[in-house]
Amino acid sequence: MESLASTVVLLEQEQAWRDPAAFLWRAEAADRLDLLLIGADDPAWRERAVRLLDAMEKLDAEGFSSIREAIRRGEGRAALAAWLDVGFPSGQHYDVLDHVVAGVLALEEPAVPRVLPAEMVFYQPSPARHIIDGVARAGITAGDVVLDLGAGMGHVPILVAILTGARTLGVEREPVYVERAAEAAARLGLADVHMRVGDARDADLSEATVFYLFTPFIGSVLRDVVANIEREARRRPIRVVTLGPCSRTFARMPWLHSEDPDPQTAERIVVFRSALGEG
Repeated sequence: MESLASTVVLLEQEQAWRDPAAFLWRAEAADRLDLLLIGADDPAWRERAVRLLDAMEKLDAEGFSSIREAIRRGEGRAALAAWLDVGFPSGQHYDVLDHVVAGVLALEEPAVPRVLPAEMVFYQPSPARHIIDGVARAGITAGDVVLDLGAGMGHVPILVAILTGARTLGVEREPVYVERAAEAAARLGLADVHMRVGDARDADLSEATVFYLFTPFIGSVLRDVVANIEREARRRPIRVVTLGPCSRTFARMPWLHSEDPDPQTAERIVVFRSALGEG
């Protein structure tokens, strides 16, 4: 049986987690220590474990700072290169890449009213592996304008801008989320990330070439937003990138098509392309 003492001794001798880029190693080791600390009553071993956790936290902070500096120099994609091969991502759980992105963006979710208006969905950020998957499969480039409808604290607009250089927009109803996202983008020197407070039904869609939704609303709100996007699709080619239950709604739209074999049941990002007008 693994014990706190044996784990502490192992980690004190191990050098691999001390590599500034070893975020995954440290995340897994810290999780093991946290679990073993529950109920541990030997103060000496507890103290040694806490010292290890503090050292890991310090190394993570230094690594996050290094990535932030690279993003400010315009090298963000290269700084995240180790995590860009996401394979076939599925599910809506979070992993070490989200730990890295959260540390780099330094976003703390503020307190907001827990009672949502009708048809709104509680906020949760898109898992970073799905954002990376969507960027690749939608072919997003620096020439695109990406609009996230229900953008929360801006994870998608910020990460897409870092990875592609595209101009990105986010519409979010919670002013404090918009404020936090704008602060994070400014800290990273991302001048082409723009967050706006507003209702997605009233958003200006005219500039976007790519629309992103992580099921931020349902019912009549979603229907109205879909209708607004359809009007844009009748004017010009667009892409719609979705995650979660709203993919089923878009999959039923005759003016969109997808190469995904079954977009109504997909557990990953679904990319739709317009099938009307010039598209």
